[in-house]
Amino acid sequence: MEENKSKSDIQLVECSKCHKKVASTEGVTKPSGFICNDCLKKKKRTLVLGGLCSLAAVAVVAAFLLTNKQSKTGAGFNGVGEIKDSMEMSVDSNNVEINLASKTAASNTVSAQAPISNLSSFKHVLSQNIETSRKDKSGKLVIPSVSPLFGINTNYFVGDGEALVKEFASTFAKTDKKAKLLVEGFTCDLGGETLNNKLSEARAEVVKNILIGAGIPEQNIEMKWYGKSRFGEFKYSNKSDYRRVTISVE
Repeated sequence: MEENKSKSDIQLVECSKCHKKVASTEGVTKPSGFICNDCLKKKKRTLVLGGLCSLAAVAVVAAFLLTNKQSKTGAGFNGVGEIKDSMEMSVDSNNVEINLASKTAASNTVSAQAPISNLSSFKHVLSQNIETSRKDKSGKLVIPSVSPLFGINTNYFVGDGEALVKEFASTFAKTDKKAKLLVEGFTCDLGGETLNNKLSEARAEVVKNILIGAGIPEQNIEMKWYGKSRFGEFKYSNKSDYRRVTISVE
């Protein structure tokens, strides 16, 4: 009798959410009304799922912004070149709006005292020359003379010397290849005459092989080397600047 009386004394309360009647101990009372434990669990799951969806949305937006940023580099602007803070524009001769095959390479007026020895300067001057050739509709394209540098006592390039030669070769190879190229090897004044003669020849030979590898006929390339015999003709600030090969259109 006592057990039956206890059960009948349990107070049932209606949930304000699902309207199910449960014991008052199976939920909580809030300002909006009584909420059973089952509804509380459902609300908690909804909050968790909402949070996960929000995180997923943030990840999607972040990925879109990153992709959009990357598309504004050189590859996104038809290969013009990655835009830097200095606003320097690198021109890819593969994508210029001019038919180089109809052009004959011509020599330029760059002084031997200040030859172009880095890739960015070559591209800058070349882009100006291409634009000039396009506007005046001439059959000539002035390709800047270049002068890659080498390490001491070696025929190995330093800096972007090899890339500079390859860019020059690639540009010239796109012309009608009627012009001739002159490749000249130099050294500084350190060491004996015989050693420097061989060294300047080896440096010129390395450059010539790159030009031939780019598709330039060997008969179009004249090669000379001077060792240290012409050291006094130039006024470079460092001895390292004398260890060079100059490539020019004749």
